[in-house]
Amino acid sequence: MDASLNNTTISPIDSGDEAWLLISVPGLGLFYAGLAETKNSMAMLLSVLLTFSVASYRIGVYLAHLLETFNTAALLNTMETQNKMAPTISNSLFSMYQMMFAAITPGLFIGAVAGRMRMLPTMVYNPVAYWVWSSNGWLHNLNVMDYAGGSVVHVTSGATAFILALRLGKRSDYGQREYVNHNPTYVYIGTALLWFGWMGFNGGSTAAIGGLVWMTLDIYFNGKGFTAIGFCTGAIAGLATITPGSGFVQPGFGLVYGIIAGFACFYSVRLMHWLKVDDSLDVTAVHGVGGALGMILTGVFAEYSVTNVNATGATAGWLSEVWIQVPVQFAAVAAIGVWSAVWTTVLISFMEFLLGCKLRCSVDIESLGLDLGDVGEKAYPYAQSVEDKRPVPILTGFKPIEIRESITLEESRGSSSATVGEGVELAAKNGGYL
Repeated sequence: MDASLNNTTISPIDSGDEAWLLISVPGLGLFYAGLAETKNSMAMLLSVLLTFSVASYRIGVYLAHLLETFNTAALLNTMETQNKMAPTISNSLFSMYQMMFAAITPGLFIGAVAGRMRMLPTMVYNPVAYWVWSSNGWLHNLNVMDYAGGSVVHVTSGATAFILALRLGKRSDYGQREYVNHNPTYVYIGTALLWFGWMGFNGGSTAAIGGLVWMTLDIYFNGKGFTAIGFCTGAIAGLATITPGSGFVQPGFGLVYGIIAGFACFYSVRLMHWLKVDDSLDVTAVHGVGGALGMILTGVFAEYSVTNVNATGATAGWLSEVWIQVPVQFAAVAAIGVWSAVWTTVLISFMEFLLGCKLRCSVDIESLGLDLGDVGEKAYPYAQSVEDKRPVPILTGFKPIEIRESITLEESRGSSSATVGEGVELAAKNGGYL
């Protein structure tokens, strides 16, 4: 995108165009919070929101890079002009739209270390966005095709998630118990919001058929029912996969993308488990693999009949006999993946060893949960979490009394008329003492 695209003519502002922009913020937060355990759900909500807050202070400089002029730094001269790529919104709002991509990238990889990483995100996004989407970017000049962020967003977040999962290590109880997705309703609502927001830049969302594929595989291999979480995870995998090709392929190929994504991402999750890489919310398998796969498929299915609608002289893929396109797409995925992995490693090392910022929380805080240990508040302050429903002692003034699910007939005959449940309720009213 070059400076010549800056349009000084005022165009009518379309409120419908504006409405798409930030819907993904609550969507991703709710999606991740629902997948997380109860004790980490508020931390996930806040982490996603913080990434958008951190990204927002950079939007002026970021817009200046995209327009290749610093006349727009700090959002100067942006309210009265529109960009020809988006003539119904002002440049300031266009920068907010671009901020969504910059912010959602770290928001995605946070899910890989849910429950054990403190809220100190790192970012490697901006240079990659310039490489792919700027008219002076080296990948742009190689005719790399990435319409809406398959490499820029999903490959970067997937590679970063993988490195974070390796560097921070497994959760302290990994493999010892089953982790419970605490709120499938949140996952459902989050997916619906993400899907709606995705349509603002990604018209190929028929790829969400990946949800049906994933749900079917879940039934066959994992013995589950028609789970909402299975469908929603597969739908997100399909959406991530179609992202790079959404403006370059015929709509019907969205179904092909979705079916392939459902199988590929599902088996990638199984591979990660077999390798014992603790990617908490399967970010690497869903977003990293999905984005990379979508880049390669775009090199196959892109056609001149579609690409020339966006820009005259645009390239295409194998269906239009452009045989070099798949190797070009593969090279872009490799370069961006290596860049993201290397810089994530460098930034983590810098933060931990030079700045003394420990990304991984202590075992005690991990057991307690990041909601209380890091954020300082619970998502459900008046409800007992699933993880906390274990027999625990309630202290009397003399000795602990063990709380059990039931008591024997002989014990009941020798006890008072008060039940165990009433004892627990009495203890709660008296600060934990009977």
